[in-house]
Amino acid sequence: MKMDSMLVPLEIHGAGTVMVPAVEEIARLGVNRVELLYVMNIRETAGDPGLYAHDRQVMNDWKNRIEACGVREVKAEVVTGIPWIEILERSEALSPSLIVMGSHGRSLIPRMFLGSQTENVLHHARVPLLVLRISIMKEGERDTCTLDTGIFRRILYLTDFSAEAERCIPFIGWMAGAKPDRLVIMHVQDTRRLWSVSQEQISAFNEKDAKRLADLKGRFDTLGIRQVVTELTIGNAIDEILETEETFEPTLIVMGAKGRTGTVSSLLGGVTEAIVHRAKAHVMVVR
Repeated sequence: MKMDSMLVPLEIHGAGTVMVPAVEEIARLGVNRVELLYVMNIRETAGDPGLYAHDRQVMNDWKNRIEACGVREVKAEVVTGIPWIEILERSEALSPSLIVMGSHGRSLIPRMFLGSQTENVLHHARVPLLVLRISIMKEGERDTCTLDTGIFRRILYLTDFSAEAERCIPFIGWMAGAKPDRLVIMHVQDTRRLWSVSQEQISAFNEKDAKRLADLKGRFDTLGIRQVVTELTIGNAIDEILETEETFEPTLIVMGAKGRTGTVSSLLGGVTEAIVHRAKAHVMVVR
């Protein structure tokens, strides 16, 4: 299975260098078309032609690296504008299968959960987004940031059996090509929605959802993943997910942008928002 297309905004003067090996890893998994995009922030550069020539060369070098991963068509562009607006406009025009961004860009500020450009794309994009978790190194160390590859080694798939959670399944099928060591399929009976429900009803919900998880496991067992397990818990969904992350240490969390309780007007659910900001793993948000 190959993904059709991928849009990858990169920051040449920030975290882009550490992102490229991860983008190569994703590309080797199977992508037909990749568009690399660098947006020179008009507020900072004023369209300096000298900077443009340098950045164009860097992007061409990165384009060659992605082509060497077996991608049929790779484009690399340098444009001027407000980065997150340009990324969203390009996404609307291209309708990529996936956007891939780093959790931080040029502003490597440890106290920030996400870089401002990624934050804006997360809240406004209408296509799936993979946020690659960039770790900020301590001041004085040789590198300012780092990013762990092996993105698909251990996958935590969060499901509430909603339509958006169902849309994650083809992506996991694509990831199976990387031969993950383990896939955990997790569902949380969120007590915030069960305060008026009797214990008998909760038991019935658990029985039904255990069957749903078993069915999902059966589907994934055929994909060549070394180990597929299920996890059914009861509690605060955010706390339960973060606790499972601490125990399982996934390299990637896959989840829908919002679940069954998401409103029509909202592009991002509360649980998804919290996990993207608080998890240590890379996170894919599927819409």
